[in-house]
Amino acid sequence: MKNTIPGRRSAAQLRIPHQVEPLLRQIGRIGETLHAPAYAVGGCVRDWWLGVANTVDLDVTVEGSGIEVARAAARSLGGTVQAHQQFGTATVLVAGPRRRRVDFATCRKETYATPAAYPRVAPGTLEEDLFRRDFTMNAIAAALSPARFGTLVDPFHGAQDLRRKQVRILHTQGFLDDPSRILRGIRFLHRFGFRWERKTQRLAREAVAAGALGWLNAGRLSRELDRMSREPNPLSCFQGLAALLDYTVKRDGRGPAAR
Repeated sequence: MKNTIPGRRSAAQLRIPHQVEPLLRQIGRIGETLHAPAYAVGGCVRDWWLGVANTVDLDVTVEGSGIEVARAAARSLGGTVQAHQQFGTATVLVAGPRRRRVDFATCRKETYATPAAYPRVAPGTLEEDLFRRDFTMNAIAAALSPARFGTLVDPFHGAQDLRRKQVRILHTQGFLDDPSRILRGIRFLHRFGFRWERKTQRLAREAVAAGALGWLNAGRLSRELDRMSREPNPLSCFQGLAALLDYTVKRDGRGPAAR
């Protein structure tokens, strides 16, 4: 990843669903007490921006020790915690009328030694943590600290891409670093009724033509295909994958539509 990371840019306020607001406010207060600002991040923020309020699992990233904040949150909320020290992550299960799972992580950055390899992880800033993700719409955070609760941090203009209903890769090497992003992108296209951003579509086609999907080991490929099969409309997802593969075959002169 050689792209320059933009400076932090706060966007508008996000309306956080009332079902999880008290929980997230408490986590934000805990993070502030520990001098470790906490942010909701990733898919839950994307879904809330789209008006999907029933997201069950919550992801929180921390500028500081994610494990320390998770342990403090478990004590405060009467939950249980399972920490993974080597990864700087922890999972808290909060009991109650509706059991909640909150995954905590320390802000980190990633580098890839070779294409499709598991990333090398090191502590990082919030922007670096967002930049390691797959698509701009998943690289949006919502501040949880009391003074900024619900404020979007959107350095890569993910909210703009959500408004435009397009899936845009974060950086040009994204599909080559992790080819499973091709399959995740297809899932998002058909789950939300979005389209590929033009450059992203070209990069996906180029990655498929380079054989990137074949670089995934059997376990990772199987997991992504299983997730695709559990989408609301799995048939459209598999048809989208077939269309991407078919385009590549025809473009490379191995099909009847070759010129």
